[in-house]
Amino acid sequence: MKRKRIYLLIVVWCWVLGVGAQTAGQWLKQGNDFYDKQQFGKAVECYQKAADAGSLEGQFNLGYALYNGEGIDKNYATAAMWFKRAARKGFAKAQYNLAYCYMYGRGVPIDYDKALRNLTEAANNGNQNAQLTLAECYEKGVLVMQDKKMSQLWKDKAAGKHKADIPMQDVTEVKPVATQQPEPKQDNQGTEVEIDPKGEITLNMGNETQQPEAPKPSVSSRPVPPEVRILFPEDQSPFHTDVIKLRYQLLAQGLEASTRVTVMVDGQKQPADRAVRAANTVEVDLPNRDCTITIYAQNENGNSEPASIRLIREKQVAELPRLFAVAIGVGDYNDPELPKLKFTTKDARDFSNVISTKKGFPYQDVQVKTICDEEATREDFYEAMEWLKQESSPTDVCIFFYAGHGYRDEKDRFYFMNYGSSTSKLYNCFSSNDFRQAVEDINGKLIVFVDACYSGALMGGNRSAASNHFVEQLRRTKNGMVMYASSASDTKSKEDPNWKNGAFTKALVDAFNGAARTEGEIGLSTQQLDQYLYKAVRQMTDFKQTPIFMNPNGMEPFELFTYEK
Repeated sequence: MKRKRIYLLIVVWCWVLGVGAQTAGQWLKQGNDFYDKQQFGKAVECYQKAADAGSLEGQFNLGYALYNGEGIDKNYATAAMWFKRAARKGFAKAQYNLAYCYMYGRGVPIDYDKALRNLTEAANNGNQNAQLTLAECYEKGVLVMQDKKMSQLWKDKAAGKHKADIPMQDVTEVKPVATQQPEPKQDNQGTEVEIDPKGEITLNMGNETQQPEAPKPSVSSRPVPPEVRILFPEDQSPFHTDVIKLRYQLLAQGLEASTRVTVMVDGQKQPADRAVRAANTVEVDLPNRDCTITIYAQNENGNSEPASIRLIREKQVAELPRLFAVAIGVGDYNDPELPKLKFTTKDARDFSNVISTKKGFPYQDVQVKTICDEEATREDFYEAMEWLKQESSPTDVCIFFYAGHGYRDEKDRFYFMNYGSSTSKLYNCFSSNDFRQAVEDINGKLIVFVDACYSGALMGGNRSAASNHFVEQLRRTKNGMVMYASSASDTKSKEDPNWKNGAFTKALVDAFNGAARTEGEIGLSTQQLDQYLYKAVRQMTDFKQTPIFMNPNGMEPFELFTYEK
């Protein structure tokens, strides 16, 4: 009898190791089988498990499903996150699709330099589509300077005739850099078509006539006026955001530094203090309608001929506001003096999950960007905030959530401890001043949740000169914002193994799941959330941790979401 029991235990244990705990490769294969049968929901479940287990192909496939809305709600932000996760490990197909996302601002802010970088890395990593796309870019002057020799190099590489890596042109120099944006596949009516099944996003350069090369400088001693032309976007391009980046080419006979470039929208000059310029790129504020952009240049040699394009606003149903959220969890630092936090990644993901359920209550759409640990560098912080700025409109709601270490220096200045940061090199941290600048141009209402030690220092918990100055800057620069911090600046946030969350995050997630609901209320307001967090966190921590709330602009309480009926 005893032998039978031992045999049974061995059989059960082998089943647990073999069948019950599938490998990433097994989950990927199962997902592909479901996908081939067009059982997309089941495929996504398998891809999620493969992705979580570290499969780069699984991460790519999950990102693809999210991009197209196959078996799961379409979510560009999460799709781009999975593309980026696989791209950082050198997965060529993900690098190619991430380049597309950066070109069109799908889930990430528009960034032509990052688009070119990912496209080049994908090509050098053996992706033939990327190689042929780069060949066409160099041939036509898209993203890069027109260069027939480079075009032929990439064609040769795609044909297997060139083995060495081809370096990317330096796009950070202030030189004319072509950035004509490619289009996705289109049908005969010009409407966007889904990406090919389980494939890469095709960067179709279109059938436009090739742009002529820019005229060479005249050898005449006579002053030559500047020339300027718009390289991206193209005429009749669609747009979906309130801000777009315009890339132009300037020829000024060595007078580029003293040449003034003016941008107009429907005949109205763009304010000079709103123009963010870098490498012949300028940010342009756009109206909520079709519009015409005109650009011209002036210097001591005269004025250029104006260049104009017509942009078409993508039609969107705006009956309800949209919700955009960034959830950051950092428990890994490059600082031996800071203890490693156990639950911050779970904090960020739990918050993302509960936020994602609010679509329709009352939000027309919910887009959540979750970045954790090594994905949450200082650069990633900035990119996430840039994404909020790009996507949001005045009727939308934006949320910034951070779980991780907070650091307060001797002047009571607060720092978010991003990945790779340390208290000995605070210039590598995402500071409260960085935060203020990042939120300045975010449209709509902004709600900030910070679950970190000394988070009160971000909001003026001790009312030091530094923190008061920060609060005053927020009042002057950002309207429509409320902030919740997990603890006063002289106390620490508490984690508990029983919760697997920080106390503040647990109370916050509970509130969003209905714990703060009172009889007769149809939704959770900012004021009700403040009252609930204050009581719940203090009770959970035996009154050792007191969350604080700040409304720097005196904004009227509003509903964060409505409850299900």
